[in-house]
This record gives sequence, C-alpha cells and structure tokens, in this order.
Amino acid sequence: MNLPFYTHRQSMIDTYGEPLYRVPIDPGFGCPHRGPVGEGGCTFCPPDGSRAGYTANAGTLEEQIAQGMAFARARYGAGRFLAYIQAFTGTFAPASRQRQLYLRLLDAFPFEAVSIGTRPDCLPESTMDVLCRLRERLDVWVELGIQTVHDRTLEHIRRGHDWTAGREAILRLHERGIHVAVHVILGLPGETRDDFSRTADTLAGLPVEGIKIHNLHVVRGAAMEREFETSPFPVYDERTYSEILIDFIRRLPPKVVIMRINTDTPPDRLIAPVWEMPKGRFRDFVISEMNRQGYRQGDAVTEVSGLGRRS
Repeated sequence: MNLPFYTHRQSMIDTYGEPLYRVPIDPGFGCPHRGPVGEGGCTFCPPDGSRAGYTANAGTLEEQIAQGMAFARARYGAGRFLAYIQAFTGTFAPASRQRQLYLRLLDAFPFEAVSIGTRPDCLPESTMDVLCRLRERLDVWVELGIQTVHDRTLEHIRRGHDWTAGREAILRLHERGIHVAVHVILGLPGETRDDFSRTADTLAGLPVEGIKIHNLHVVRGAAMEREFETSPFPVYDERTYSEILIDFIRRLPPKVVIMRINTDTPPDRLIAPVWEMPKGRFRDFVISEMNRQGYRQGDAVTEVSGLGRRS
C-alpha cells in the first residue's frame, strides 16, 4: 500500500529493523489535576485516566507487564517490546520514585525503549535528570499532552496550563536529547478548522518527532459528558473528520511520525460520535483518500516564524 504519511510502524522498522510492541503500564502516579477521590481533571478525561483495561486486574507492575507481553505475543506474535507509561501523568511522582520504578522494570524485562505520557507542567529539572540517565540505557520518548495551542480552549477544558508551558516543555526535552511526541485533540468545543490548522502549523515549527492525533470523543464519566448534554457542540462523523485530519497531516513535516490518527474508546463507554467505520477501515479510508487526491504529509507545510527549530 502506498502510504502518504510516516507511520509509527514504519518508523520503528527504520530504527529497529522491526516493530517494538507497546506494553501499557500504570505505575499509579495519578494526576496533579485531580483530587483525592478522583474529582476534577480535564473535561475530556475519563475517570480511569485512559488506562489499559487489563492493568486494572493486575496486582503488581510485574503482573501488568507479564499480562501485556502475553497479550502482544498471542495477538501480534510480538518479540520485542517498548514500555509505555500510559495512565494519568507518568512523571507525577518524586524523582527518586521514578528512578526506582525504571530500574525495577529494566532489570526485570527486556525493554528496548520507553515512552512516558505526561503533562507539560510535570517536568521539573529533577525529572529531566532521571530521563537523561534513563536515556543512557535505552531510547526514551516523552509523550506530552498538548491537545491544542489555543489558550482559550485550554482554559475551557480545564487543562491547568497554557500553551507557553507546552512549547517550553517541547524545547526543554529536545535540548536534553529526549525524543518528543505530542498528543492533540481535533474537535474540542469552540474550535474551528482554522484553529486545527493553526495548531498543526505551530507544532510543525517545533522539534516534535511524533504526534498522536485524536478526534474528540465524549466519554461516559468525563466532565464533558455533562457539557455535551446541556450545551451540545459538534462532533465529527468519519468523512468530516477525515477532511480535517488530512489537512492536519499535510501541514506536518514529512519526518514527524504519525503515531495515531483517531481515538479508540470501548463502545460501552462512548457517547459520541458513533461511527460506522471500525478503526482499521477508517485508516484505510484516509490513506485511499490522500492517495486519490495526490496529498502527502508535508505538502502543505507553512512557515511559522519564532516558534522553534523546523523539523
């Protein structure tokens, strides 16, 4: 298949000779944006912080990892692995606790890389030092929840930080030699197609190496569920979202790894939008549409001055 964007699978083949399979891990660090009984948080975030389902039934980190590896071996024939610190905020703990966690996992399991999901406002210098030491043993990625570059939206969704914090986190990680990926959400309340394009153009001017693109899902239990019920806002069907997504991808430099193109929520937890296309079919549809129209990742990159190094 002629791929019009740089996929995560292809980037791993280019780097390691074959894919590494992610093993989601919940270290139980929680989130600085939630109270002691789970109240608060960003309006789009579900109560479980998007943790992998099987981790809820595992008693220890070692059990989580063993189950994750067994699942990947059985389903994908996996042989090489990447540790993915996924749920909530992966750096919301004292640096000493983070260091102990990584040493414990790396001594017990054959991980070749680690990817840590976190927030721009949870990267103190002590954590940066831990990440740099970790980088001496294996490849280190940090996945930053950026979501959007528009401060009015960040305030609306109760993100708890502004775009300046996101930009500075990207630059600080890059300066320390740590791979940076960002998460964005297309479809947040109040944003327009011009806003999505601006987010893409802004990120294209920064040293971002990977990106996970999510279409907005309204999920049961998230604060946004109530907002959607009382003040409905648009959510996108497959075709409308594909148009927005394709424009976004075209504005990103060709070397940025497209790690994800849509959100995946269990049907029993999803309120809206409800699509007819399953995840794999949607991916094939986007690829076919880009190829049909002659579009490629990077063919609409625009210059955005003063934002950082071009990729």
